Amino acid sequence: MTGREEDLPGGAEADAAEYALGVLPEPEREAFEARLATEPDLAQDVAVWTEYFATLVDHFPAREPPPAIFRRIEAALHGPPRKPIWRLLLPYLVGAVAGATMAWVAMISGVLLDPEGQPPEVRAELTGDMTLAVRFDPPGRTLAVDLTDGAAPEGRVLELWLIPAGRAPLSLGVLGADGRLVRVLPALLAEHMPGAVLAVTDEPTGGAPDGAPTGKIRARGAPLPS
Repeated sequence: MTGREEDLPGGAEADAAEYALGVLPEPEREAFEARLATEPDLAQDVAVWTEYFATLVDHFPAREPPPAIFRRIEAALHGPPRKPIWRLLLPYLVGAVAGATMAWVAMISGVLLDPEGQPPEVRAELTGDMTLAVRFDPPGRTLAVDLTDGAAPEGRVLELWLIPAGRAPLSLGVLGADGRLVRVLPALLAEHMPGAVLAVTDEPTGGAPDGAPTGKIRARGAPLPS
């Protein structure tokens, strides 16, 4: 190991680094996420560490990952894919009756809803100078963002904001160099998602310095479903 021991991060900064790497044990991670909702400086530390770790792989040549990698990531985030509805109904239906019944089930039986009657996944699109696709899994509080068109200005980063009705914007994190952001939201942040607006601004490296947006709004979306 190189460098002086006193140069290594400790305390909250060390927790932020471990959280950015995803290596905090479950109890510590939950306690840390509860602090993120109320401590802007701590959220800033996470953003800085995330950006720093991303730079460690900048010198590696870009390679297209095999499709199986994305399927495994999707399965880890959202669980195994649901069986097509026709497989569930086929043993009981034949001919025209099968087609009519499947359409009826899809529209009014609630099979596309979770047990509490809410959509299993919220999808949104942010548009403006660039376009971003957003997915949010309410039960797992998992947020996934992909930059599909456009790029951050040179020397700037893109930061995602949650804007609840009548409240100041809340940072959801800085997009990585690959234009992606995947994180599990603290419960206090996830509670503000319904009815809120998502927006993206360009900020200095590491994100907005004071926990509030300072750059130009590059994209925004309609209010999320309540």
